[in-house]
Amino acid sequence: MATERRGSPLSWLATLAAGAFIGWCAVMGGKDLWRSLQAGRFLNRRGPDVFLEDAPLVFWALSGFYGLAVLLAGGLSILCLLIALREATGKTAS
Repeated sequence: MATERRGSPLSWLATLAAGAFIGWCAVMGGKDLWRSLQAGRFLNRRGPDVFLEDAPLVFWALSGFYGLAVLLAGGLSILCLLIALREATGKTAS
């Protein structure tokens, strides 16, 4: 027989906080990406900025990389939030 394991309230609160933080970071990254796409310029904090007119291949490669990172962070956020919801309600898959 399988015993039902119930997590502590701190566990699901920590998972909820982690999911919310990752989601907030994904939203902020999406905003920065959208601004960069509208302006045609990536602000590089440690080197020269990347302009669409000067280096289109590098600009679109960075856009794709950042876009993929934002999508993956959003998916991870949703996963963490769903795990926290499952832990809070105590429901498990049978």
